[in-house]
Amino acid sequence: MAKYHNLFLYTLAVCCGTIFFPRIGSAQHTWQKPKAPIPKAKVEAIIGPYLGAALTKPRNVVWVWGYDKPHQPGAHDYLRVRDLMTGLLDGVPDLTVEPAYQFPTLEQFDRADLVVMYLHLPQLTERQYLALSSYLNGGGGLVAIHETAIIRPAAEGKKLAQCLGMAWDEGRSKWGAIFEDITIENRHPIFAGFPNKLSIADEFYWDLNQVDGVDVLGSVRTGPDKNSLAPVAPSQLSESYSPMFWTFQPGRGRVFGTTLGHNTFSYFDPELRVILFRAMAWAMREKPEPLMPLVFEGITSSTGMVGTRDSMRNWEGKQRGPSE
Repeated sequence: MAKYHNLFLYTLAVCCGTIFFPRIGSAQHTWQKPKAPIPKAKVEAIIGPYLGAALTKPRNVVWVWGYDKPHQPGAHDYLRVRDLMTGLLDGVPDLTVEPAYQFPTLEQFDRADLVVMYLHLPQLTERQYLALSSYLNGGGGLVAIHETAIIRPAAEGKKLAQCLGMAWDEGRSKWGAIFEDITIENRHPIFAGFPNKLSIADEFYWDLNQVDGVDVLGSVRTGPDKNSLAPVAPSQLSESYSPMFWTFQPGRGRVFGTTLGHNTFSYFDPELRVILFRAMAWAMREKPEPLMPLVFEGITSSTGMVGTRDSMRNWEGKQRGPSE
């Protein structure tokens, strides 16, 4: 009888999407929690001196966003993250920020010093690919986060990789949890001051299309793909490492990409904020110091600890489409 009871529970779990098959409104990697807040002095030791710095000239950022239907609140919260990050950026003197729904217009590309994308891109037209590649080849900056790298079918992934450096390869690429610390190449200014290991509880993609000229700055071993119910032992991880952070310089442009960024609480992690804001500055050819006060904003306690303990799952009010 116990055997049939266990079989029933397994079948129920599969049908409900809790084992490997996410469904509409599904949660993924619910065992993941934000890491404990860290002392402000430790974050400042990574950053170095930053107070009083200013941009070299007025800059314009275009933040590209979309709606997410499949995930429960706490993951792929494109609007919430847009509002958080653009709200922070909008407080930087001489920095203007404007949103772009799904893809920038030609006029927005013309105004942009930096384009940040955090969304699942729509199917792009040849004209949109041309606009993006022209923007980059002409010297524009781009930061691509998480699901921005996914586009289907496989032929589209190859075209997107020509712009981002890496992109989804339908039929070959995989997604899953990060099960160990990320190995960092801290020779690059984006990661200066970091130790060679970085802890972030999140999800990422691997076995992507990768074009020539990509510089991998962070990598990690992979574990079981798709949804995960718990951490796994190191013996279950791959021997090889897969890219987590990279840069790419098409023409005169600069691209920073990462496929982590699944969990909303990740954007409240001060170390990831350092990376993302440094990446934005690097892509704009600015020094990062003017953006560094944003690392601490809204997540610094009265005792000088920086970060969050809130997993931010199932918060109320996630908007899944324009009619909501």
